[in-house]
Amino acid sequence: MDLSAPAYRTTVLSRIWLNEETFELTCTRPQGLQFLAGQYVALLAQGEEREYTLLSPPDALSLRFLIKKVTGGQLSVALANIAPGGVLAMGKPKGYLTYRPTDRPVYFVATGVGIAPFVAMAADGVRGFHLLHGARTGAGLFYRQELAAAAGQYIPCLSGKDPSMAALPGLYHGYVTEYLQENLKGGPFDFYLCGSRAMIRDMTHFLDQHHPDTRIYSEAYS
Repeated sequence: MDLSAPAYRTTVLSRIWLNEETFELTCTRPQGLQFLAGQYVALLAQGEEREYTLLSPPDALSLRFLIKKVTGGQLSVALANIAPGGVLAMGKPKGYLTYRPTDRPVYFVATGVGIAPFVAMAADGVRGFHLLHGARTGAGLFYRQELAAAAGQYIPCLSGKDPSMAALPGLYHGYVTEYLQENLKGGPFDFYLCGSRAMIRDMTHFLDQHHPDTRIYSEAYS
């Protein structure tokens, strides 16, 4: 997307670090901005551009983003250091990973910061879904309390060792794909996938092979 003539400009209000490498950025909501829960926008700072999913529901007064500071990632580093009052260029909302009402069981599956669209959907009133969130340690289970409250079933999946999470309800030691291979029965389902390309590839292959009537909606993070 070319943001040399951006659709909007937004002002940074605050930044909160959620762990050593991930933070939540809150910005003003530009006048006239309309979006759906789960959509993303392009942000531009210091000549660098990247797309980030909106954590906020459509009726929010401000915009929140979940951002991982990537080593060598010029924009994420810039956003990790931008002061309140800094101005960012912003593109129009895009994306199709938005909730579609259904009678089928719904599964949200995320790895890392791929949880962002599901935070927005839960804030927009979606309830009763099954949610699998994969992370290496408990520090990567962002927003787990509010998501667990909205979900019909919340399954945290940790691929690394984290003794502090031993008593976490529903904890599964392993990857989200492994959990579903061991536990998913019946069908058809509606699956929403967001996170690493490897997770989405493996999950799509599994569902196509074993639950071919399942509808899959996905968005990969580079």
